[in-house]
Amino acid sequence: MKQRYHTIIRPEHNGWFVGWVEEIPGTISQGRSLAECRANLRDALQLMVETHCDEARLGLNETCILEAMEIEVSDPPMSQSSAILA
Repeated sequence: MKQRYHTIIRPEHNGWFVGWVEEIPGTISQGRSLAECRANLRDALQLMVETHCDEARLGLNETCILEAMEIEVSDPPMSQSSAILA
């Protein structure tokens, strides 16, 4: 199953890149290059999703109903500076 998340990556003055995931608070990473930041952010996101899933299933028993749910979320409008980076 694939899920889509939205990231924000900010170039720093020291040449590094810092990124985070809008939908998952605490999912933050960095890298010396944009590619490294993206790879590190993907790893951080994978770890956060797996950890949250494992924690959510701790209370699982035979009476629980497991099902998927989808919601429609609109993309926030991009600012002028965000559009330049895209």
